[in-house]
Amino acid sequence: MENSEIEGSLVPTSKRDAMLLLECGYLWMEMGQFDRAREVFAGASALMPKSDTPVLALGTLEFSLGRHAKALQSYRGAQRISPRSGLPRAYAAEALLFMGKVGEAMKEIQAALDADPDGDGGRLAQALLEAKEAGALPPRKPGK
Repeated sequence: MENSEIEGSLVPTSKRDAMLLLECGYLWMEMGQFDRAREVFAGASALMPKSDTPVLALGTLEFSLGRHAKALQSYRGAQRISPRSGLPRAYAAEALLFMGKVGEAMKEIQAALDADPDGDGGRLAQALLEAKEAGALPPRKPGK
């Protein structure tokens, strides 16, 4: 495991320590302690303002709670931090699909594929595209 420092951290933070901090947030989330998870992710975001990872984690938390607009807001923040990364765009596409904004989602999917065709963002974007083409996304509203 790499123990180099995170660039732009407010205090010296190793990648290992940052990973452990974020894992704590995900554990709180898994345990249903959403406010504690939010505190951890927000703290990590403040500690590492030049990293999109804690901002994506905040979005993931909101998404898991069904707060797709708030998740999208976090994903847009991650895009501002890492404008050339495909992962924030793919996550934004997922939130947009769940919000029923298919046209916008398709633009984000394409941007993610263009930015990161072989990376995590590209793989998520491809999976979202395949789910949309299979009719699994966007999800149907109850009663329809």
